Amino acid sequence: MQAIIKNTRFTAAMATLAELSNAHAAATAEESRLLAALAGPAETFDPLAAGLRLLRGEAAQRTDNTGLNRELAQVRERLDVLRPAIEQQRAVVATVQSELSAAVNAHAQQAHTKSLQGVSDALEGLRAALAAEAAVRAGIEAAGYRCSLEAVAEPELSFADTQSAASRLLRDVTRRLEVERLRTGGQVHVRLLVEGTGFGDLGDVVKIDGPDAAHVLALGHGEHTTAKLGKLPRLRESIALVLG
Repeated sequence: MQAIIKNTRFTAAMATLAELSNAHAAATAEESRLLAALAGPAETFDPLAAGLRLLRGEAAQRTDNTGLNRELAQVRERLDVLRPAIEQQRAVVATVQSELSAAVNAHAQQAHTKSLQGVSDALEGLRAALAAEAAVRAGIEAAGYRCSLEAVAEPELSFADTQSAASRLLRDVTRRLEVERLRTGGQVHVRLLVEGTGFGDLGDVVKIDGPDAAHVLALGHGEHTTAKLGKLPRLRESIALVLG
């Protein structure tokens, strides 16, 4: 994968930002110099010395406070222009980076999905292997013997515990794979898990397009379901039914 700094659009945007930033830094340094000069004793303007400088091809810069203040005003005008220009160029850089990143991520999506499937397969294989190991020991006990084989016991890899690291990782990977599958599919039924999704209310089973369903699932606002379309009883309604 080519580094983003080798992309001509990005390097051009960054070069412009660097040029503006350098100009701002130079203007800031000039502002500091002028402020320091103004803080010191004022020099009397010498018209003859200024004329001689002109003859030598030098700038006839005034060194009295009037001239310094004029220069300071000009420098601050440059700073007032450069500050918003830098912010706008930073936005340009961010936009270019976002566009290029989107293209790179889209290109890598298939490989990433394949790697996620590999993680899922590995976790399912681990779950099957752990179950087989437990079955060997359970078979010994079931036959009336005392099992002296040491169990493979690692709490974070226990699939019996729904909150173990292995269980949480498998759920996360499964959800991601389902999101990818829904993103390129047709309409599906989704049970809404939160209010304010724009598709229905909490507990509703709705039929929505695949990309929208993928978005809802990715946010954790819904779950794919085979249940029929409809509205589940609200908590208050359920309590009323039980108490009634």
